[in-house]
Amino acid sequence: MIDPKILKIKPEKVRLIDTDNKQIGIFSLSAAEKIANEKGLDLILVNFQQNPIVVKLGNYGAYLYQKEKKERKAKKEQKETKEIRISFREALYDLKRKAEMAKEFLKKGHQVQIKLILKGRERNFPELAEEKLNNFLNLLSEMISYKITQPIKKTPNFLLIILGPSN
Repeated sequence: MIDPKILKIKPEKVRLIDTDNKQIGIFSLSAAEKIANEKGLDLILVNFQQNPIVVKLGNYGAYLYQKEKKERKAKKEQKETKEIRISFREALYDLKRKAEMAKEFLKKGHQVQIKLILKGRERNFPELAEEKLNNFLNLLSEMISYKITQPIKKTPNFLLIILGPSN
């Protein structure tokens, strides 16, 4: 079987690489296909930008599986930004509980976005809201060290800060 991408390009000559990554030589596509059939392997497109294009002998199904496996692993290792919302009138106990949540997220390597939401008349007291956010950050700094990825951003409806793990 030939990698479907090769058939779209339809090259005259290909540079053939063996299963142990050693170059065999430059062949016509039909000759390379014949070699692959004799060995019971497939032609896999490695690099189509070189002249002649590079193809490798191998099991196409295993190649697709390994490629998919790498993509899943990369996606799994990708860190997210977790959001924690706190309120202007939130009690100390609730702030401690949310600081624990933030600590767990930071331990796992995620970034944490802390959003203090202002409703109604709370919007008239941005300095008190900033003080509340700083109190939350003080609670969190007692539990775990962190770095500020984005400083406090003030909007009319909320205050926002993004923290990252300190590595």
